[in-house]
Amino acid sequence: MFNLKKIKVNSFLYLFAFLVILTETILNIYGKSVCTTEGCRIVESFVKGGNLFLLFSGLFLFGTLFFISIYKFPKSFDSFVEYVHSGILIGALSVEGYLLGFQTFIIKEFCFFCITVFGLIFIGSLLRMFEKRYEMILSFSGFVSIFLMTYVVNPEISHIPSNKYTLVYSKDCIHCEEVIQFCKSNSISIQTVEAKNITGILKSLRIDYVPVLFCDEGDIRKIIIGPDNIKDYLLTTKAFSKDKKEGLCPIFDKSNCD
Repeated sequence: MFNLKKIKVNSFLYLFAFLVILTETILNIYGKSVCTTEGCRIVESFVKGGNLFLLFSGLFLFGTLFFISIYKFPKSFDSFVEYVHSGILIGALSVEGYLLGFQTFIIKEFCFFCITVFGLIFIGSLLRMFEKRYEMILSFSGFVSIFLMTYVVNPEISHIPSNKYTLVYSKDCIHCEEVIQFCKSNSISIQTVEAKNITGILKSLRIDYVPVLFCDEGDIRKIIIGPDNIKDYLLTTKAFSKDKKEGLCPIFDKSNCD
């Protein structure tokens, strides 16, 4: 039989966190999720190994913490185990500093499931502090340092401009140039954004190639993929520019865009 310690509050916290992540893991396996925000999809698109990698890591993390918090190790190992307990939380909260900074400063979208996990780790770290485990100061300093570093070292992933018609293009894309010239010759006014500046958004939408046209028609928003589809759509909707002299505003002179 297991030799168990007196159950503490942090043990219940770790068990609750484990069950929350287990629920999300099961839903994820069946193609569902408790988190349906844009931030969740964007974060997932940047994770090597996909969302399941993060979820299994979370299960291992809280499963280990729960076991350490309830199992009574031999006294000769007590001090070591306590430092391992704190060390796991220090590492976990530092990682959360990066994930939260990534959402705050880089993609500027929030994954609410990630925020929930961060909150559970943060509370677990506070509980350790209340147990007079002062090495936990390292967890908070690590979190703040890494969080702020994501602001300092920031690739500035841009959002899609709020225009009626926005063309996503690549400089080495022949079909993109074809669409641009088509718009110029037909005096169709559109805004453009280079694909490399919105990689995260394209990945989250599972769009693997350009050109792509984002259409914001008020209550209706559409995504048109492929040069022929884009040209047909623009002609059908009669998206003609008011400024026929300049024609297309993108790359050439964005100051003339509507």
